[in-house]
Amino acid sequence: MSSPSKQLISVYDAPSQVVACDYADRDARVNREAGVRKMPLAGVLILTLTLLWCVGVDTPADSRVHAHWAYVGGASSLMVGTPMVDSHGVAYYPVMSAYQGSQTQIVRVLEPTHPAAGKPPRLLYVLPVDAGVDRLTSRWGGRSSRWGDGLEELRRLDVANRFNMTLIAPSFTYEPWYGDNDTDQTRRMESFVVNDLVPFGDTFAHGAVPQRLLIGFSKSGTGALILILRHPAIFQAAAVWDSPAQLSEVTAYPGLLLNFGTQKNFDRYYIPALISNSGDALKHQNRLWISGDQAFFTPDMIQLHKQLTAASIPHTWATGNTRIHHWQSGWLDGAVVGLDAITSVIPPNDHGTLSTHNGQRSAETLAVASKQ
Repeated sequence: MSSPSKQLISVYDAPSQVVACDYADRDARVNREAGVRKMPLAGVLILTLTLLWCVGVDTPADSRVHAHWAYVGGASSLMVGTPMVDSHGVAYYPVMSAYQGSQTQIVRVLEPTHPAAGKPPRLLYVLPVDAGVDRLTSRWGGRSSRWGDGLEELRRLDVANRFNMTLIAPSFTYEPWYGDNDTDQTRRMESFVVNDLVPFGDTFAHGAVPQRLLIGFSKSGTGALILILRHPAIFQAAAVWDSPAQLSEVTAYPGLLLNFGTQKNFDRYYIPALISNSGDALKHQNRLWISGDQAFFTPDMIQLHKQLTAASIPHTWATGNTRIHHWQSGWLDGAVVGLDAITSVIPPNDHGTLSTHNGQRSAETLAVASKQ
């Protein structure tokens, strides 16, 4: 198994002028580096804070002026920088994508180190609920995340090794609802996931054709439903817990306008309509684990269960305890066990990587086609 500290992606070199941050040109950088030893303590502190800011908050600290950036083969626009690896083996990859305004984001990756025998390798996309990068030390009510840290809880449960799943957790600079904004080309989160993040994730399959799984709750559970319903040839299964699956008004939450732009565009992502109009690809076998535990959006999840049943879409429906709306309230292990059971009977993905998936159109193309 390759070490996460190594360059794992299949890439070609980015243009030489591209560096981790855009705040200075090369000559100015050289002059600054030569003068660092002469700087007073305050100057050193300012430079250090600037470098940390350039790669995002709450990531392992290092100086990235000389970090190597490269394009990911098969992606539409993604550039990836040299990762840092924390004490738990989680690799922090700085990335930039045109679909996100070419701002620096962090994608965290945790690969198995001693995977359980008999489990096929899979990629599990851990979709965040809020903006920013969660600290690995986040806990109940922690400063870094109101809803906890999905990757940290999965790491604590040893999911990567128990189920031979590589965990891939993106982060975003604005509240994620996983749509493409039809009025702002720098906020196309769906296109980022489908056209840039997935090709990057596939590089961790080490040449195999991967099963791509989604997991989320709240906003990110809605995102998982959107992604698998709109792109069933790309994602093989999804686990969704306590999510607002019946939202119909783009004004319901402030973040919806940031993600979708207009009500007309948001209507294209309305989950009940997606189930009715786009659910045929999910009717042949169980690819969904959903839960109606007693939590914040229980009525929405009960209605989702009824809608899937009415559409003859097989799914696992789990009910149980009263839980708070949080990654670490006890539901996550059962969700992963459910995903493992589902994907153990799904045949290997035979449509290849993103560029050859039976004509499945990109999110960007889908959005354009729906306006015609």
